[in-house]
Amino acid sequence: MVVAAGLGAQTEQGRDLLLAAGLAGAPAGYTELAFATPTALPGRVPATSFLVPPAFTIRNVTGRQREHAWSVRLVESGRTRAVANGRVTLADGQSVTITPPTKALCAPGPITIRVELAGGQAITHRAVCSADIDEG
Repeated sequence: MVVAAGLGAQTEQGRDLLLAAGLAGAPAGYTELAFATPTALPGRVPATSFLVPPAFTIRNVTGRQREHAWSVRLVESGRTRAVANGRVTLADGQSVTITPPTKALCAPGPITIRVELAGGQAITHRAVCSADIDEG
């Protein structure tokens, strides 16, 4: 009987019965955050060139409309500076791709681009600004 109940709970009708009986909770909502084209992110960037922060996608799967505050930060030489930020309101199931409207000068050395949402989610990309790369 326990096995039959476990198998039944894996169907949509079984989950609905468990929810109605108060034996299961509704699935938690979430927000997706990802770089739009992660395979195109460079590992090395020419030093003294302008670094354009990569586009990223936010998808709302919270079950309701939600506003998302975002920021893009650049970490280099142990210092962090904000290079872009904004807000976007998304309906449940809606996604948006944001191309940050800024660019930052790439100083020689390692850099980290960090995209953060106000809820704590973050994605990062690490690269090296190198004087050994031809800018042409």
